[in-house]
Amino acid sequence: MLTEFNPKPFPKGMTTYSDIDDFFANQTPEIRQVLQYIRQLLLVAHPKMREKFMYSNTIFFICLDYICYFGKIHKTKGVEIGFVKGFLLSNEQGLLEDKGRKLIRGITVRNLQEFRAIEDSFLEIVQEAILINETQPDKTFAKIIFEKRKKT
Repeated sequence: MLTEFNPKPFPKGMTTYSDIDDFFANQTPEIRQVLQYIRQLLLVAHPKMREKFMYSNTIFFICLDYICYFGKIHKTKGVEIGFVKGFLLSNEQGLLEDKGRKLIRGITVRNLQEFRAIEDSFLEIVQEAILINETQPDKTFAKIIFEKRKKT
């Protein structure tokens, strides 16, 4: 069962959108192209994969539990795809960056050409994340977050 994760409110000045279409419409053409391409790949990665627009600015991809989301978007640096249970992933491909985070690992790409160069490795990471959700159903993202907060 998917448990909702409710983070703290966003800081002032954080961009918000009314829905997924508004989110895509407000990206640069180059960023929109890569986001839509990745979105389509993710939605066909597993029969149970679905997307959920949350917190007025984030698209999450869920397959039994959270898999990844479209994270920070910068017009020149690109978009980060954050894997919510990234610390559990093997990172055999060497693409995941922690950027000082305890749980999340991410991949940043600037454009579609750059993404296509790592597409196969990206899909391996997605499949590994799905496998973790299938084989470790007790390790939900919400439980992991709350366990980490209790320890600190």
